[in-house]
Amino acid sequence: MKRKIFAALAISAIAFVSCKKEEPVAPATPGSATVKGTLWANTDTNNDTDGGGFYMETFEEAPSGIVITAVINSMDLDQTPDGGFDYQDMSWTATTDADGNFTFTGLPCYNTSIDCELRFNDFTADQKQGTNDVETDFFGGTATVSIWNGAVVINDFTY
Repeated sequence: MKRKIFAALAISAIAFVSCKKEEPVAPATPGSATVKGTLWANTDTNNDTDGGGFYMETFEEAPSGIVITAVINSMDLDQTPDGGFDYQDMSWTATTDADGNFTFTGLPCYNTSIDCELRFNDFTADQKQGTNDVETDFFGGTATVSIWNGAVVINDFTY
């Protein structure tokens, strides 16, 4: 009987000593990506024909000051998403320079790709039509690009 009790105590002691306290793992820190490009719009219809007289729409750089918004759903940044949690969209803005260029730097992401939605604001500009400048509305839209840690995504977009 003593042997059984001693054996049970010995097994319990070995099991107790071999247990390790589980340390919580720190969540991964997101990396970053860059998205840049040029916006184009047909602001001069006078150059919309080729040398043979055939219609060929030609686009010019969009004017400066157009606002572009980058949107990422925060669920894409959660490594273990909770289906019952109401994840919010995160957004960043950039504006075009004099050459129609825009850049987003430091967009958070991990090594696996996630979607980043780009939203282009509408704008009004003079459009050359023959000898006239006609105030014209250019309507924006959306585009989706994939980003991942360290990526530099270059895309041009046309109004």
